[in-house]
Parts: sequence; structure tokens; C-alpha cells
Amino acid sequence: MTIDFSGRVAIVTGGAGGIGTATVDRLLESGAKVAAFDRDAARLDQLKAGRGDELSIHQVDVLDLDQVQRAVDEVEKNFGRIDLLVSVAGGGTPTTIDSATADDWNKVVGLNLSGPFYGIKAVAPAMRRVGGGAIVTVGSLAAFQMSFNNGASYTAAKSGVLGLTRHAAFELARDNIRVNAVLPGPIMTPQMDAKIDAKSRADVPRRVPMGRWLTPEEVADPILFFCSDAARGCTGTHVVVDGGLLVGAQYDAETYFNKRKAK
Repeated sequence: MTIDFSGRVAIVTGGAGGIGTATVDRLLESGAKVAAFDRDAARLDQLKAGRGDELSIHQVDVLDLDQVQRAVDEVEKNFGRIDLLVSVAGGGTPTTIDSATADDWNKVVGLNLSGPFYGIKAVAPAMRRVGGGAIVTVGSLAAFQMSFNNGASYTAAKSGVLGLTRHAAFELARDNIRVNAVLPGPIMTPQMDAKIDAKSRADVPRRVPMGRWLTPEEVADPILFFCSDAARGCTGTHVVVDGGLLVGAQYDAETYFNKRKAK
């Protein structure tokens, strides 16, 4: 399916990360002008290199509503409109309930839940001015299962992203603003590659029915679907991108099929 975003302007938070970069590139390839928000200035500079004037970069901490609003206003002023928002910025820490501090809880919940809320709040007036738009929140399979790599704060926040998505979809529907969520499972981003241990790196493909880690591009494509007119009848819903992990198989595929081999 060919998606044409010519004439549209998109904001991607966490735009310099793995899923964010893949989303930025897919949007640019589809004709959109894109503004990437990220708090990492060095990675933003790397993202900008070679991508031309259709991409603007903005150092933004999504935990700060004032920063988010100023950056949104700048994008609308420079590009003339805002049609799409993709809230990718997120992350967690490998804590337990016993080890997590109040500061850790607040930062992780803020990044993963308050951040998307601030983005929605900031862009909604600009989208109303152009007659509507599309918002995609990027949650996690942790919305349905506990997070293995992060703590309770991450699981709670990503569960909340679905509630935020549903509620925002209801409130904004009459403004012709659609809000949907994409929930990734085991995605091999540069950030994941840097922090994962060898055992988990090998175990994940055995547990995933598709037998492999997924790529950031495989998350970006459903994001673009929800942004596009092909999803014009969809709001308040979600799609899971997990290679089949939510199927809930108790065995890896090799064990499953070995148990069924003819004796």
C-alpha cells in the first residue's frame, strides 16, 4: 500500500531513537514534513545529517509541558500546520518494587504516560485549525503483560497509555482527530542492543512464534497506517507488533513441534 503524506506535517517525539528514527524516515519517504523531538542533542544532530529541509529537529524534554508547547508552536509557525503526532518517547529502568525509589517511579511514569498526554494537549489546537489530524501513541506489550526488562513503573505507565488513547480518542473524535496506539513487543533497537544480556538476546527468538526479534521498521509501518487515511475509520484502538508473543504459548516452537512428532 502506498501512503502519500504530501502537504502534511508530522511531529515525532523520541524521534532520534530506534523506533523514532524509523518512523521519521518512513514519514519523510511518504512526503511529509517532519519535526523530530528528542532530549538528546547529539542524536538529533546525527538524525538531521543528510535528511534535508523537510526535517526539523528540536531538543525537547517531553516531561516539561512548557517545552513541548513551545516546540509545537515553533513547528506550526515554521511549517504552517500540524497534522500528525507520533509519541514514541519512552523508556524504563530494571527495578523491583523494593528497589524502586519515588523518583524512579515518577520519572518513568512521567516519560511514558505524562509525555504522551502533554503531546496530545499541545497539538490538539493546531490540528483543530486545519480540520483534524491523527495521533499515534506508542505503548508496549507491557500493557497486557508485565515488563521483563523494566520495572513496575513501566508496566503501569504503558497500561495507562491505552487508557489515555481511548479517552483522548473519545474527546477529540468530533474534531476529526483520531487517536490510536501501536504496542511493540521485542524490538531490536540500538538502545535494546546496548543494554540486553547475551542470554536474553538468545532466548527471545526461541519464545517468539515468528522466531526472531522484530525491527523498528516493523513498528513504523503500522504507525504510518494509523496516521493515514486508510485508517480513517479507526480511533481509540490499537495494534500489537510482537511477532506473535501475545499468543501466550507455553513452549518454544521447537519444543511444541517435537512433542507432536510421530513416534
